[in-house]
Amino acid sequence: MDKNKTESIAIKVHPAVFRYLDSNFPKTGGAYDIRKHFLHDFLRAGLTRQPDTEKPSKAFHGFHEINVVFTQRDCRQNGFSISESHQAAFSRLAYKFIQQTACQEVLYAHVAGGIPRDTAIKEYLLENLYEEHELNYAALRKYYQRNWMEAERRVTEEYAELTGRKQLIRSIIISTKNVPFYK
Repeated sequence: MDKNKTESIAIKVHPAVFRYLDSNFPKTGGAYDIRKHFLHDFLRAGLTRQPDTEKPSKAFHGFHEINVVFTQRDCRQNGFSISESHQAAFSRLAYKFIQQTACQEVLYAHVAGGIPRDTAIKEYLLENLYEEHELNYAALRKYYQRNWMEAERRVTEEYAELTGRKQLIRSIIISTKNVPFYK
């Protein structure tokens, strides 16, 4: 028995999840190989032998259909399809993971790098090639403000304590904003 034999299963994902998978994972035969990521375990748990007989849901309007790699062993043991409800749950989990990752990068860019928060959010979106309909700037900013401001405060205090600075980098940068670095 060959352990490297794989199967490809089609699923529908949110546009931001599609962009994340497309940017971060290799394609094997037209299917995304995410077997080394925790999201694959969640998808594998949704494999079923019973195909979805329900009519297509309107909830998937605008979603991308992609193929994901599974081992033949997983498919033989669990099934060759994933229900639409599990696909939607996977998409929500992956989107939440993307938001958490984005906020963590924004937090460290803001605190340690001295970049203003809004600029750090915009730079993250540009660096990862997210379009407005995939990962919205306003939504990400609001999510950060609701869920990460306390973490930002703690990290700021710890960073100031570690570096021995009473004045953080961002306040130094803001106060010298219009001073040229060269003459």
